Amino acid sequence: MIHFDPDRYEAVYAGEHIQLLPKEFALLRYLYEHADRSFSRDALLEAVWPLEEPSDRTVDDHIYRVRKKIAAWSHLLQIETIRGQGYKLVRHASTGQSSPLLQDDQFAADVNRMFAKYHSLGMGAAMQLLSANREVLGLPGDPYYDSYIQFVRGDFTSLLATESINSWQKAAYAVFIYAILQPEPAISIPYFEGLIAKEHGLSIAWRNDLRLNAVILYLEAGMLSKAREELDAIRDDIAELHSPSFTAGYLLKEMLLHLQEDQIQEAAAKLQACEELLALHPIQRERGACLVAKAMLHYRRGEIRAAREALDDGIDTTRRTQFIPHLLANLRVALSYLDKYTCDETSRQNYQRQWNQLDEQYRFHELLVKTERLLRYCL
Repeated sequence: MIHFDPDRYEAVYAGEHIQLLPKEFALLRYLYEHADRSFSRDALLEAVWPLEEPSDRTVDDHIYRVRKKIAAWSHLLQIETIRGQGYKLVRHASTGQSSPLLQDDQFAADVNRMFAKYHSLGMGAAMQLLSANREVLGLPGDPYYDSYIQFVRGDFTSLLATESINSWQKAAYAVFIYAILQPEPAISIPYFEGLIAKEHGLSIAWRNDLRLNAVILYLEAGMLSKAREELDAIRDDIAELHSPSFTAGYLLKEMLLHLQEDQIQEAAAKLQACEELLALHPIQRERGACLVAKAMLHYRRGEIRAAREALDDGIDTTRRTQFIPHLLANLRVALSYLDKYTCDETSRQNYQRQWNQLDEQYRFHELLVKTERLLRYCL
């Protein structure tokens, strides 16, 4: 599997990097994610250059350059010209001998424990590195982590199309994506409540994760009593998981609720409890969310400089983990707060620009349509 690094505009396989220009990167990634489908030049122009007016030769010129750059990977993929239609990318199945490690059950269990450890520590970059080099290292596949890696790296289109997980798990991923991108929290809430009500198909951990994320929507919608009710309902379940990650998430939801209730001292106490927990369990993914919440507390106290520092640190920390959904979620929380309280226009504009860049990269409107269609089908 080829990994695409959108920050560096690189395609990566087995430690080998191919540097691309931005539109070359977007074109190759689009064709790769829609392998074996033919696209006309007009369709590729619409997909890769939606807001521009390129010349008639734009697609052909970019295809020519991309072909030259990926020539060394001809055993992996090839861009074919479809006469009278356009182009399609074909992925080639590996012809190498399968690794003897794939027959080793103990090795497979060890690999899954390694993925789980990186997951628990919020080390998305490490998970992606292992996944990108799975074939070379002879690592066995796992349906859960294969789909989760797609979620982590922001490969949402492939995730929504995968057949390796059941429809309820796919719907759970879809509702997280939908809620992050849907500007009106009240529209997302029924989908969360509908999934939570389903007793089959999702584990307790999945449902608790859904309920924790629903709390954010209740807070954004001003439904404070409903947020408190939900937190009270899952308190014991979260405690029984003995998970620092879930506990940190729960403490931060409580902190944000206290903040909206103007209970500043109580909010500060919950934030301190979360910081103490993360000092013992340094989960960078949760540390990013904690710093963003800390910025909200500083803003409420009128400490603008401290708030900016915490917010910048929180977003940068999350970005370094390479957990794309969490980066989007933290940006949404920050923008929602800054839009509501208009306390720091400089930071609001800065993070709105970052959001707009991610919008262009991941095509939020298309994702909203795809996720809502899937959720309507499931629910």
